[in-house]
Amino acid sequence: MRTTTPLCLILVRPNGMSTALALKHLATINRDLRVEQIRPLMFAVARHFSVKEAKKAFRLFVYWSVRFLIVGGRGGLLDRNYSLRAQEVSKQTIKNAEQLTAALDIIPSDAIFEAVFSEVRIAQDFIARYLLRALEMKAKGDTEPENIPNDEENVINVEHILPEHPANNWPGIEPEAASALYKRLGNMVLMQSSKNSLIGNSSFSEKKKVLKESAFILTSEVGKESKWEAKQIKERQAKLAKLAVQTWPIS
Repeated sequence: MRTTTPLCLILVRPNGMSTALALKHLATINRDLRVEQIRPLMFAVARHFSVKEAKKAFRLFVYWSVRFLIVGGRGGLLDRNYSLRAQEVSKQTIKNAEQLTAALDIIPSDAIFEAVFSEVRIAQDFIARYLLRALEMKAKGDTEPENIPNDEENVINVEHILPEHPANNWPGIEPEAASALYKRLGNMVLMQSSKNSLIGNSSFSEKKKVLKESAFILTSEVGKESKWEAKQIKERQAKLAKLAVQTWPIS
């Protein structure tokens, strides 16, 4: 029976690309984004690119994976393009990250990525947490914002500012509006788990006291708002979208 060498072993073996940074990118793709379509291309690059070019490519893999997650992977088209590019890398018709970027011409442009990001709804908390954590790190000037630490899952989680069922604490917010706004990324912030459990379905006037004191830049900014309705959520998400283009660039 044929066996496949795990990608992590290819990255650390003596004739492989042996780099802690590449392993961080691999962990981000597997653990935080949980995408699989790009794996054939990752294997090909790990085996055939020089160490220098592989480092560049693995960082790009994170950027591209986020863009496709937000915009949509276009089904079989993405699978086919990753497979074809993997074959070209294996045949060494593509030898570096620049050539690979040029060949993969289906990557969502900055304009498309920003436009879709500004309207996106995120159903999975693990994706929302990754996106917000990376954006926070970018806002703080981190040089590798796309790679988030793996020691905070039980300490930091995602708070939906406008709750799914606002009830009497949110007068003027209709149930239909709350349902539409609840999963907008602009309605989500990072919170320490202990504080997150305290504010729950509280009114915005109560939540903003906690939000304003947060050590997270993007969370504390929400605490400066006088109210939290559709307009504020839309404006915040538009700002996050502009930051997203810088956090996960094409190249």
